Amino acid sequence: MVEKKSTPTVQANLSERQHTDILSSKNTTKKSQKKSSKFTTPVKSKHHYVPVRFGSSLPASAHVVDLSTQKNREPSLESIQSFREKISTIVGRETIDFAATIRASKIVTANNKKEVVIPQISAVSLPQKKVRSSFRVPTLKLPSFHISFPALRLPTRSSRRAMPIVFAVALLALLPIPVFTTYQNIREDSQTVIYASTGAFVSLQESTTAALQADTETAQRTLQDALSQFATVEQFVEKDHRVLTNILSNIPILGDHITSRRAILSAGQQIALANTYVIKGLDDAEHAEDIPMTERLAIITNHLQQALPQYREAQRSLVSVNPSVLPADQQKLYKEFLLLYSALVDDLGDMTDLSRVVYDVFGGSDFRRLLVLFQNNNEIRPTGGFIGSFAMVDTQKGEIKNITIPGGGSYDIQGQLDVYLVPPIPLQLVNGRWEFQDVNWFFDFPTTARKAEQFVESAEGTTFDGTIAVNASVIERLLRVIGPVKASEYNMLLDADTVLPTLQSYVEDGHAEDEAPKEILTAVLDQMLNAMQDIKPQQLLALLGELHEALSQKEIQVSLKEPASQARLTSFGWTGSVVKTSPRQDYLAVVATNVQGEKSDARIVQDIEQIAEVQEDGSVVEKVLVRRTHTGDPSEVHYGASNITYTRIYVPEGSVLLDAGGFTYPPEEAFHVPEEWYTKDPDLARIEHEVGIHRNTGTRITNEFGKTSFGNWMIVPAGESQEVWVTYRLPFSVVDTKQSQQHPLSSFLSHGPDAVSRYSLFIQKQSGVESSFRFDIRYPASWIPKWKSDDAIDFTSLGATIQTDLSTDRVYGVAFETQT
Repeated sequence: MVEKKSTPTVQANLSERQHTDILSSKNTTKKSQKKSSKFTTPVKSKHHYVPVRFGSSLPASAHVVDLSTQKNREPSLESIQSFREKISTIVGRETIDFAATIRASKIVTANNKKEVVIPQISAVSLPQKKVRSSFRVPTLKLPSFHISFPALRLPTRSSRRAMPIVFAVALLALLPIPVFTTYQNIREDSQTVIYASTGAFVSLQESTTAALQADTETAQRTLQDALSQFATVEQFVEKDHRVLTNILSNIPILGDHITSRRAILSAGQQIALANTYVIKGLDDAEHAEDIPMTERLAIITNHLQQALPQYREAQRSLVSVNPSVLPADQQKLYKEFLLLYSALVDDLGDMTDLSRVVYDVFGGSDFRRLLVLFQNNNEIRPTGGFIGSFAMVDTQKGEIKNITIPGGGSYDIQGQLDVYLVPPIPLQLVNGRWEFQDVNWFFDFPTTARKAEQFVESAEGTTFDGTIAVNASVIERLLRVIGPVKASEYNMLLDADTVLPTLQSYVEDGHAEDEAPKEILTAVLDQMLNAMQDIKPQQLLALLGELHEALSQKEIQVSLKEPASQARLTSFGWTGSVVKTSPRQDYLAVVATNVQGEKSDARIVQDIEQIAEVQEDGSVVEKVLVRRTHTGDPSEVHYGASNITYTRIYVPEGSVLLDAGGFTYPPEEAFHVPEEWYTKDPDLARIEHEVGIHRNTGTRITNEFGKTSFGNWMIVPAGESQEVWVTYRLPFSVVDTKQSQQHPLSSFLSHGPDAVSRYSLFIQKQSGVESSFRFDIRYPASWIPKWKSDDAIDFTSLGATIQTDLSTDRVYGVAFETQT
C-alpha cells in the first residue's frame, strides 16, 4: 500500500544535505539581491534554476524596451519582449542527467509535423589525449540541438519507455566521427584497465592473505604494490576519459563497460584501505608490552571494526560489476572470487563478534571459574563424544590464573559422588548408576552443561560460571596455530598432523603400562593450555579463524550462566542449543549415542536421506532414512568393535509416527538394573516426556526441548552397513491461504486467489559427526515452484532436491504457487 504524504511531510523528510542546499540557495539569492537590483546570480546545483521576479514596476535595464511613451498604460508581461543574455562557454567537468533531460522533453506541433524538443544542454569540453590513432582528439563542444522526427505519433506507454534508447541512438548519430573513435578507444582501454586492475587485485589478494596470517611485512609490501597499480589505473581513467565516460555511462548500450570498470577500481581502493586498518592493528598489538592476550585481541578487533565498512563497500561495488564486460577467460574466476570474498567479509564480521565472546569467556575484569569437558568423538555421545577428561579453569582480566586437570580424568569423580541417580534407560546398557563420564546424555548442550556442573560441584564443593565442551579435533587446530608441542616427559613431539594418532597409539600400544592413559592426556593438555597464554600477537588472527570454524562446526560449544554473554553466544549459534523453530517450520536432527561400541565411530560413515511428500491439502508425510556403514576391520583393537548406538531422530513437536523399521535391539540381559533405592533424576523427568512406544518396532516416542523424538537401537558390525527409517506426519500444513497475499513471495504469483505454499527445513548437526544429507520434497503436479532459498536446490518436474554435507546447521526453503 502506498502511503500518501502531504507537502510538509515531504519537506520534513529531506536529508540534512538537501536541507543545507536549500538554505544555501535562499541565502545566496538574498545576498545577490542586496548587491545589485539588476542581476540575480543563480545558485549552482544539480539542476539549473532561473529566478523570475514579478512586480508593478521594474528597474531600468539596458535590455528592456523603453515604454515611457506609453505612460498611461500599465505595462503587462505579455507586452514585454524578453531577451536572452549570451553566456560564454565555460570549460569544466559536469555530469549531465540524461534521464532528467528525457523527462523534460516535450512534443510540439508545427506545420503539421510533430517534433521532439529537447531542452538545452550546456556545452562541455574535453581535454586532449594521445590515442592509438594517428590524430589527436580535438576539443569537443556539444552544442544545443533540436531533433525533428516528421510524422511522429504521440507517444504511447511503450514508446515512452523506448524514448531513452531512441534518444541515445540519436545522440550517437549526431556525434562527430572522432567521438566514435574515442569510444572505440575507451572500449579498448577498458580491457587495458581490466588487465591492469587484475594485477592490482592479485597484489591485494596477497596482502589480505598475509594480513590475516599476521605476516605484516608481506602485507605492507603487497599493499603498496596494489595501491601503486590502482593509482596508475585511476590516472589513466579519471584524467584521460572522465567527461566523455560520464556522458557515455548514461547510455544503456555503453554504460556497463564504464560503470563496471569504475566499480572494480572503487572496490580495489576500498579493500586497500581496509587492509591498511588490519595491518595497523596487527602492528599495534605486536608492539604493545605487558598486556594479556585479550587486550591484544581487543586492539586487533578495534581495527577490524574500522576495516569492515570498507570491505563491505568493496563487496557492494564488486556485486555491481557485470561479469560479461570482463574477458571471457576471467568471468568464471570473477564469480568464484566474489563468492569467496563475500564469505571472507562475513567471517571477518563473525571474528569481531568472536573476540567479544573470548573476552567474556576469559573473564574480562571479573574472576570466572569454568568447567571444560574434553570429548572424544571416536566414541560419539549426544554433545560430541565421550568425556574422558575435564579441567577446572580460573580466569581473570584475560589471563588464565589456574588450571586443574584431575589425573584420572572423568573417572576421578566416581568415588566422590554422594548421590546415586538412575540413568536414562539406554545408558543402563553400560551402568546401573548415572556417572559423570556419561553426563552428556542431553542433545541440548546448555542442559548437559548444567547437569555436568551439578556432578562436579557435588564432588569438588565448588561452583562454576559456565561450561565449555571441546572435541579432540580442536587439539589439531590449536597446534596449527601455536606450532608443535614437545612432551619431554613422554619423549613425544606433537604436531597438528600427528597428535591424535600419536597419543592414541602411545596409550593403546602399552607404552604407558605404569601410568593411567588419562594421566598422559592430562599432561599434554596442561602443556598446551599453558602455551596458549604465551601466544604471540601475530598468531591471534589465525587463532580467531580456527576458533570461529570450530564453533561453527560445533567442535567447541559454550554455555555461560551470565545472561548477556549467553545471549550473544546464542545469536551466533555457538551454544549447542536445540534450535527453537517457528510453528510452521520443519526440523530434523539425527543424534547417535555410542553405548558399549568402544572407539568404532572413528570408522563410521553416516548418510541421512529425507523425503517430504506434500499432499493436495497441504499436509506433509515424511520419511527419514539413516544409513551407518562400518568401514573398520573386526581385528582392529577398539576400532573394530561393533558400533552400538541408541539413535534419536528429532522432528517437529506433535509429529505422528506412522511406521518405522530396520532397528536392532540389544539383548535384555545386557542391561544393568539400577538398585531400587537409587534416586530418579528430577531433571530427566522434567525434560523427557514419554508419549508412548511404537507397537511393531519398540521405537520410543518422547517430547523434549520443544521437539518430538523417535528413539531406537542400531548395531553395525565391522565391514557391514545398516539402514533404519521412520515415517511420520507433520503437525501442520504448508498451505496458508489466509496469509499468502501478505507474504513477500506473493509478488511472484500471477493470480490473487491462489495460495502460497511455503516449506522450510532446519536441519541441525550433531557435534562430532560428519554426515552426508540428501533432501527431496515432492508436491502435487498442479503446484508451480516460485522461489528457493539456496542455489544448490534443484527444482524437478514434481519437486525439489538438494544434496550436501552437514558440517554446520543448515536451513532450506522453497515456495510454490498453489492453483485453487
